Order: sequence, then C-alpha cells, then structure tokens
Amino acid sequence: MKKFLSFAFALLLSISVSAQTTLTEAVNFTSTAHNGEEIDLFEILDGGQYVLIDFFFSTCGPCKEYAPRIVDAYYKLGCNEGDVYFMEISPTDTYASYSTDQWINTYNIPYPTIHTKTGGTTGDVIYETYNIAACPTLILIAPDRSILFQDYKPTSANDLVNKLIEVSDGNISENFCGDQEPIVSVAKVKKDNFYIPDGVGVIYEASTKVFVDFRANAAVKDFYYTISESANLTSEDIIANGTKAEGTEFSHTFEGLKELTTYFVYAQAIGYDDANGNKSVIETKTVCPGDNGEAEIQLEVMVTDTHVNATAKPNESTADYHFGFVKKEFYDESEENSYKFLISLINDDYPLCDRDTYVVETENIPGNVPYYVVAIGRNGEGEWGAPTVEEFVVEKEAGPAEVALDVKAMPTEVTITATPNIHAVEFHFGLVTKAVFDGTGVESLIQQIRNDGYPASEQTSATWTELIPETAYVALGTAKNLNNEWGETSIVHFTTPSLDALTEIEANFNIYPNPAQSMINIESSLNGKAQINIFDMTGRCVKEISANDMSKVSVNVEDLNKGVYFISIQQDNSYNIQKLVIE
Repeated sequence: MKKFLSFAFALLLSISVSAQTTLTEAVNFTSTAHNGEEIDLFEILDGGQYVLIDFFFSTCGPCKEYAPRIVDAYYKLGCNEGDVYFMEISPTDTYASYSTDQWINTYNIPYPTIHTKTGGTTGDVIYETYNIAACPTLILIAPDRSILFQDYKPTSANDLVNKLIEVSDGNISENFCGDQEPIVSVAKVKKDNFYIPDGVGVIYEASTKVFVDFRANAAVKDFYYTISESANLTSEDIIANGTKAEGTEFSHTFEGLKELTTYFVYAQAIGYDDANGNKSVIETKTVCPGDNGEAEIQLEVMVTDTHVNATAKPNESTADYHFGFVKKEFYDESEENSYKFLISLINDDYPLCDRDTYVVETENIPGNVPYYVVAIGRNGEGEWGAPTVEEFVVEKEAGPAEVALDVKAMPTEVTITATPNIHAVEFHFGLVTKAVFDGTGVESLIQQIRNDGYPASEQTSATWTELIPETAYVALGTAKNLNNEWGETSIVHFTTPSLDALTEIEANFNIYPNPAQSMINIESSLNGKAQINIFDMTGRCVKEISANDMSKVSVNVEDLNKGVYFISIQQDNSYNIQKLVIE
C-alpha cells in the first residue's frame, strides 16, 4: 500500500544565446584581476601560453552551465602553469541578486576574474574592445595572437580539453594539477522515448536491461565499471572484472540480465597518479516481464464515507507501473505540470507489477475538490505507455481553515514552513518586524498578505534573508475554506539569534557524490540528531531532513532540478553550510 503524497513544483526556463567576437586577432589589455593578479594579455602570450577567455555575466543561464566544465578543464590542463592560461571577464560587478563574488564562490572559480571594479582596463572596456554581443562567448588565443576559435559550447570538460588540443595542432597537452579526489558518480538514466523536462532525472530499468549514466570529475583519468548481483564488490574486484572506460562521461546499457532481480552497478575511479579514487555504487532492480506491446492500466475508483479506493489493473504487456493522486487543477494547468507529476510517480520507489489497490482515508483529502488518480506503465522493452486518468471528488462540508507556521531562525535569515489543514483550499503567509506589527495592526497586515499574489494550497517553505540579528519579528498566516471563509490568523513571534549565538560546527563533512544526480551521502564526525536543509540559489528551502544519526545520512535528490544548491546542517546552536551541485 502506498502512502498519500502531495506535490508542488517550480518550473525553470533557460535561454541559450549564440555569441562571438568579430575579431580574428587579439587586442592587448592590462588589468588587475579579482584575486589581485596583474594581467597583461600579450605578456602571457609572449611567454608561449595559449589564453582561454570566458566572457560571461553572473546571471547568465548558459554561463552557469559551462562554468563547471571550464573549471574542470583548468585542472586537467595545469592550473595556468601548463600550455593554457584560463581567465574570465565580466562586463559588470553585480546584478540585482547575484554578484561576481557570489559567482566565484558558487562555482569555485580558481582562475583570474576581471570585472568592472577591478583595476586597470576593466571588464566592460574589454567587452567593447572585443565586440562581445552576448554571453557566454568562449575564445582561445594562440601565442601568435590569432583567435583560434570563438563561440565554442563545451558539452563536458573532456570535450573542451579535446577541442583545445585539436585547434592547437597538438601543442596543448593534458597536465592534471590540484588535490581533488577522483570521483565517478553513477546514475540510472531516462528512456529516450519518454519526454522529460530539463533537469528532471528518471530511473530506468527494463525487464532485462539497465541504462546507466557515468560522470567523472576533473581528477579522473579513466575508470572501470561493472554490474553484479553482489553488494560487496571491492575496488580490486571492479578493476579485475570490469570494463575500462577511456573517456570519463558516457551512458551504458547492461543487457541480458535476469528479470525481477536486484543488481548493483559499480564504478571505480582512477586518478592521474594511477591510484584508486572513489568507488561508486547504486542499487537497481529489473522489473516484471512484459512483452513489446503497449502498456495500459485500467483504473477503478470508489469513494466511500471513510475511504477512497483506487484499483489499478495492468494489461499483459505491462512490466511495471506507478499510480497516485493529484489535484485536477494542478495536473490540467499545463503540459509541464502533468509531465512533472508523471515523473514524480516514476521516481516514487513503488513500482508495481500486478493488480493493486491504493487506499486513502477521506479525511486526508480536501473535500469538494476534483482529484485525479493517474497511472503510467511501461512494457518489457522499457517503453512508457500513455497515462490513464480517472477523476473523483470527495464531498464534504466546509470546516474552519487553518495554516500552521513552523519557524527556523538564523541570525540573518529565517525559513518558514506553512502547513494547511484539510479544510484549507488556499492560504498565504508573510513576515514583518515586531515594530511594523505593532504599528500597523493584525487586520491590515492580514489583508495585505491575502492580496500578495502568491496563493498556495500545499505545504510550502519560504526563506527570508538579510534580516537583522537580535531583532523581534512576527510570522503571519491566513487560510480560507471551500466557502471562501477565512479562518483564524496564525501568528508566531520570534527573535533572530545574535551572530555569536551560532557557531560553525567543528566537524569533518564528506558529501558524495558531488556533483550528484540521484542520491547523496553525508558522512561526518558528528553524533546524534541534526536538521539538514537544502536551499536553492534563491534562498528557497527545497528539502528538509531530520537526521537521527549524523555519522552517515543518505538523501534522495532525484526530484531536484539541475543547478547549484547549499546544504545547511544544524545541530543545537551550531551549523555548517556546504555547496552541492545537481547534474
């Protein structure tokens, strides 16, 4: 039996712009980089190095996509002590919400950054000199000052390194530097015939196949991979019995496997010193046998006074399927929403083979609101069929609407989680200082919050930043029921701690794999309970985990979009924050 699930999603849009310089030969410039390094372009070229320049700005989506690949290429090519000198140039220092400092810290940029506030010839002047029309623009300058390529879009660090070697006629060679641990992440990947929005990963196993994606960091020279029914393979076993991958990023299909069998996929990283790096492993299970026909699931829904019973009946072609409940309004709102819900089903860790009944108590479903039962299945070849949708409504009398507020305060920020009761069909919440609360009054503030343009219906978290330490604040929430009757206002008074109240946890943390796709593991020297929160770049809390034992914690991140996140680990009055990249 599955448990009742609720879903809330945010959609991300990205725009890629083609750009290039009109120049074929470099123009000299001098400047002081962000790190204080004095830059003279022609002096570097005259020293015999090639120069790779990434023209970017800090809020550019494609720039963010390419930055980690360029950083990895920097390490593969000698950390500016090899054949290539890396730098980046921005026409500005700060946009509304994202400064160059944040950019450098987010992507751990190790090479010089020139922007408008650095000395000498600043980034905006260099942009104009090189006629840069849009970002990102990536150019390579040869020692003879000719521009060898422009507007190149690297698909990976290896792709960029190979391109540099190619256009230099082999005058550029690999020379790995740095102290990174060689890491290979392993993830099951999507089936190509099922539409997947960008940034959403889908587990895929067929009845006799497993599709796997391997991705390595800059410290990996090559790696070995294999699949086994054993959960205890050593690094030596993987190397002895596995397949060597000369590249570091690719997808592979393991075929000829047993049906309904648990397997373990392994990867063993090898560093440039030929020493073993990390061993990565994921667990997977092949699904039920099914033929190559179209997977179809018949749904029957029965609503009683106490329960909603949804029964799914798969046809003979169905190898496995998933089903669950979703609000009709959300599912029908857009094609993107419906696809995202289907993907959440596929990743729910409840694959089913045979007839099954999903039972939910009616008290856990909002009354008089149309809901769907949605099912989707795949055949023995792993091909997804069309979803089956069945509508139902639980008829209820409208009760008093309430929204509970949970407040987690730091010295300069607070995260508020709002949880509505079963009668709430819409709610709003906000934050004011105690001084504003006392001066304005509850009724006026609540009216403003109700008109804030951000209605919610499922549990929602929001984070406010740039708060004042040791200051009194008030969180307010208001909810209405099916009859448009507003319930009693929720009010929570709190005071932000002083800057001295929280101290950084003095403990060793290891978060791996990082970058990640499906699961992350957190190992630390801490003992006991702790609160783990994951924040996106806007400061929004996207995941909360209460850990009972911090020595080792595993977190599923398959539902997170690609991008950069921050993990906050808080234990009593201590905290630790680390960066996480989702690929």
